[in-house]
Amino acid sequence: MFNSDRNLQFLWKATAIGAVMGLAACQSAPVSGRNQLILFSADQEVSLGADAYRQIIDEKNVSNNAQLTRRMNDVGQRVAAAIDQPGIAWEFTLFEEDTANAFALPGGKVGVNTGRFEVAMNDAQLATVLAHEIGHVIARHSSERMSRRLVVQGGLAAIGLGLGSGSQAYVQLASQAATLGVVLPFTREQEGEADRIGLIYMARAGYDPRQAVELWRNFDAAASERPPEFLSTHPAPGTRIQLLQQYMPEALEIYEQNRR
Repeated sequence: MFNSDRNLQFLWKATAIGAVMGLAACQSAPVSGRNQLILFSADQEVSLGADAYRQIIDEKNVSNNAQLTRRMNDVGQRVAAAIDQPGIAWEFTLFEEDTANAFALPGGKVGVNTGRFEVAMNDAQLATVLAHEIGHVIARHSSERMSRRLVVQGGLAAIGLGLGSGSQAYVQLASQAATLGVVLPFTREQEGEADRIGLIYMARAGYDPRQAVELWRNFDAAASERPPEFLSTHPAPGTRIQLLQQYMPEALEIYEQNRR
């Protein structure tokens, strides 16, 4: 048995701590204007990103395909120049790997697998990929995820303390509920936000934003079986296409002003 009053006190304290942290570290995401909770300084996240990038470089096979590397760098630097973030030293690395993945780390480190070129059929579709990853960096999504994780872990620890001995099963259940109800939905929200930010960024760089929809159609056609969306860290391609179409009028207006 556990003391319900004591349990409520611990939960209240955890909630209050989270609220104070949120008030102390709120900022707004670019383009969407969504309020964010970020508990790490820019210097901290850049250091973490650089360390992670060095480890990835050591572990993965950097591609020697000069043509694809040049295309990736040309498109990536063009998008980066269009958003005018002089404090970020953008670095794009091509990895020899068949999976159609790409990633971004704080500090402007962006990696793209050669398999991504199987679905990115032209430079505008490649710009969709790179602008999306650049959007993650500008929005500080990595730090935001880590901050959310700290808050969730603090809440789970408070539950464990409040329940006392024999609380492991309750904490495990709460952890699973947090993953399905908080962590995964939030990660999917970030992915959708990066799609929206990337759509605007590629349009600023003079790439046709309508190609973003074509990219995800290609990706959907090429993909094998995937888990249900509610169990995934990423929205389904159809969901992404719907979101992109929602913001397409704004992106097209920007594109017309910047097309080359």
